[in-house]
Amino acid sequence: MKRVAIITNIPAPYRVDLFYYLQQNTRGYDIYVFYASKNEDNRKWNVENYKMKNCCFLDSYTLKIPFRYDIKYIHITRGIKKALEKLQPEIVVGSEYNPTALQALQYCRRKNIPYICWTDGTLHSERNINLIQKYLRKYMMHNASAYLASSTKAKEAQLAYGAKEERCFVSFLTVDIDKYLLDKGERENGRILCVGSLIERKGIDLLLKALKEVNEDYILVLVGTGREEEKLKHLARELQIVDRVRFLGHLSQEKLKKEYERSSIFVLPTREDCFALVILEAMCAGLPIVGSKYAGGTYDLIEEGKNGYVVDPYDTKQLRECLLELLRNPKQAENMGKKSLQNVQKFRFEQVSKGFWEAFLYVERSLEN
Repeated sequence: MKRVAIITNIPAPYRVDLFYYLQQNTRGYDIYVFYASKNEDNRKWNVENYKMKNCCFLDSYTLKIPFRYDIKYIHITRGIKKALEKLQPEIVVGSEYNPTALQALQYCRRKNIPYICWTDGTLHSERNINLIQKYLRKYMMHNASAYLASSTKAKEAQLAYGAKEERCFVSFLTVDIDKYLLDKGERENGRILCVGSLIERKGIDLLLKALKEVNEDYILVLVGTGREEEKLKHLARELQIVDRVRFLGHLSQEKLKKEYERSSIFVLPTREDCFALVILEAMCAGLPIVGSKYAGGTYDLIEEGKNGYVVDPYDTKQLRECLLELLRNPKQAENMGKKSLQNVQKFRFEQVSKGFWEAFLYVERSLEN
């Protein structure tokens, strides 16, 4: 059995589920996972401990760097080279372009071990990186043996940084589909659901402004917490739609499922997201989607006019008209929701794992040649 080391940041449940699937179903390889940190203080995640197989946490400390829309967490680790030396992997997969990934790449170059560069980032999510960060990405593209991208937009970014097309493989970011699939419940017509942190990056203010001139009956349900909550409540009052907006705060997975089940439309007006897994969760609930063009996963998740619409959330009129189309035509919304359910099948673990398997086979064959 050949050993594969996957290096990533924290044990997010959706990542843990995927790694566990890979460990159980990847023939000929033993998968080991190195995490840079146990958690980040803005996350409220629960992980099933039995799925934490063949993993360890590196010694690290975390830098929190405030940006306009959010806080960036950078985990500075110690001991990755020592950990790799102990494991002696035949393949290394490194997530993103952080100091830990760079150290791992340098280790692989010295040992002549294939290094696979894996990213969620898109050209939009990385539009403000500096010259040093751009150089680092190009350096890693030049020296990696293959590349894994979490979306077609992430692959586009890798190609822009110098990745070679024939070495690129896509493994969509995903969730355990069966955890989110729902029987058709009692939908409430006009119930619009939005799930995400109440921060500027998520664009809730843009959504509230778009809803101001909507005269159809609707209720907007906001699930999430964040530092912009009071500001958004004030905006809803100012726009005179406060009686149509529900702030539910953070919900457990079971309670969130109930909201997906009750709602008839899902909207995500984000200014920036590498992927936006909440769209996939909503699709598992059979909902039509109005998704922002600034979410990287939108282009893989939404078929325009079939299971939803891709919009520019800054274009208030476009966002409002797409929501009105679904509010005025509940049968159309229902049919689009059915299409969402059909589309989630390509995001099952057995499908997205193929990107990893193809990358493993590619670097193995490259060594043989």
